[in-house]
Amino acid sequence: MKFCSTLIAVKDMEKSLQFYKDLFGQEVILDLGKNKTLTCGLVLQEDFDQIAGFAPDTMKFQPNTMELYFETEDFDGFLKLLDTYPQIPRLHEPKTYPWLQRGIHIYDPDGHLIEVSQSMYSVACSQFEKGSGVEETAKLTQHPAELVKTWHEKYQADKKALLSVCGTDCGACYCFGKMCQGCNACEGKVFHAPEGKACPIYECVRNDKGMHDCGKCTLVPCEIWQRTRDPKYSDEEFQENVRMRVKALRQEISI
Repeated sequence: MKFCSTLIAVKDMEKSLQFYKDLFGQEVILDLGKNKTLTCGLVLQEDFDQIAGFAPDTMKFQPNTMELYFETEDFDGFLKLLDTYPQIPRLHEPKTYPWLQRGIHIYDPDGHLIEVSQSMYSVACSQFEKGSGVEETAKLTQHPAELVKTWHEKYQADKKALLSVCGTDCGACYCFGKMCQGCNACEGKVFHAPEGKACPIYECVRNDKGMHDCGKCTLVPCEIWQRTRDPKYSDEEFQENVRMRVKALRQEISI
């Protein structure tokens, strides 16, 4: 025996489809006319009373006895999108729960209750960023320590993957995800390097020396670091930037 899907009754298929496409990026993966399955596995069904054999007057919409639950890594982004649809009913405005998760409840065109919340992984990551450990984060988020431990391991792996060869946290860069996907992803061919060329630091450590990063290089910080200095930094700011990058590379600080 296996659970296959959740089906909800809809009055107007096109209106409901548009709602789930616009707000949740869903597409139809199985079209059976009045029965359509969405990307997430949710099934929309027109004329459900006829198929199930209910009397039409027994169909009760907006019962508030169940909800569809969605999580997002970008809760603020979802709220901005939601604000462009003022006609969508809200049960309440965004709020923060005792376990630190932010969420909001809204209704779809047929009155089905939907919760959209910040993913618990991102909630935990915000605590890790503040320096909280596994046990403290488990208490704050009211989740089992073993689960929080797996989140922490993923967090560290994600941070390490975004740590460039020179110790810069690509994920913290204003260009990340827009102009650039990170030094490792683009093999050093960042947007500010000459077209088709890798950053001089990446070229040196990966292509010339065959090392993973600058962490074990005895010359760090070398003249290439000086030559590729971000001009927006003052001398003091640059020295602090170098210090933090070296610490990150040598794992003297949490990454």
